[in-house]
Amino acid sequence: MVEISINTRHDPENLNGIYRKTGRLQVKNFFPENVADELFGLISQNQTWFTAYNEGENYFEIPHSGMAKMTPQQRQQFWHKIQKGARDGFQYFFDQYYMTDAIMNGREEGHALHQMHDFVNSDEFLNFMRTLTGVEEIDRSDSFASRYMPGHFLTTHTDTHANENRVAAYTISMTRNWMPDWGGNLIFYGDDGNINGGFTPTFNTLNIFTVPQLHAVSQVAPFAGGPRFSFLGWLKRA
Repeated sequence: MVEISINTRHDPENLNGIYRKTGRLQVKNFFPENVADELFGLISQNQTWFTAYNEGENYFEIPHSGMAKMTPQQRQQFWHKIQKGARDGFQYFFDQYYMTDAIMNGREEGHALHQMHDFVNSDEFLNFMRTLTGVEEIDRSDSFASRYMPGHFLTTHTDTHANENRVAAYTISMTRNWMPDWGGNLIFYGDDGNINGGFTPTFNTLNIFTVPQLHAVSQVAPFAGGPRFSFLGWLKRA
């Protein structure tokens, strides 16, 4: 594995000027090309996926193998609950691997994706983000990998959390050759409910935005040509 590092062409002080105007920013070619290729290989070949979803305010992760064992009737019942949840309020449904939680609880020791947890808590990454956001109090980050398959989505929310002081959300998009019609778009909404911005899935691109901010991930179309991969998490302060 190559050493993970940020592309030196990016100046976080310059990026801060753009970020302050809108509260969100997209940075293409975030990693050097060889690092991005290596990370894409790790996330695309990862076998440790959990189906993440909620039922109201209760949150669940099911090993992907468990979902595969469902009978057709169980799948139909499960999907009916997911659709009802999305119709009535906040709902999410996608695959994820929460590296930070695995490390903190001593699971999957030595897993290749745990390197991303170490990187997003390194001085290089945190100092870059402190300068980019203008928030010197940022002291840690958590790290997820996500995989959106056809049918997956995340409805409108703000990313606020009662027990965490989140400064900003980051998503490092690692999706190759994505078409906008395939869905999976990160969409931002204004106070009037209209869409006032968004980012399509791309490769080796940092998307970062302040918390709270109303946003969603549109449903991935059934005809999408592959998974939507991302590394993501929240920048936090005490």
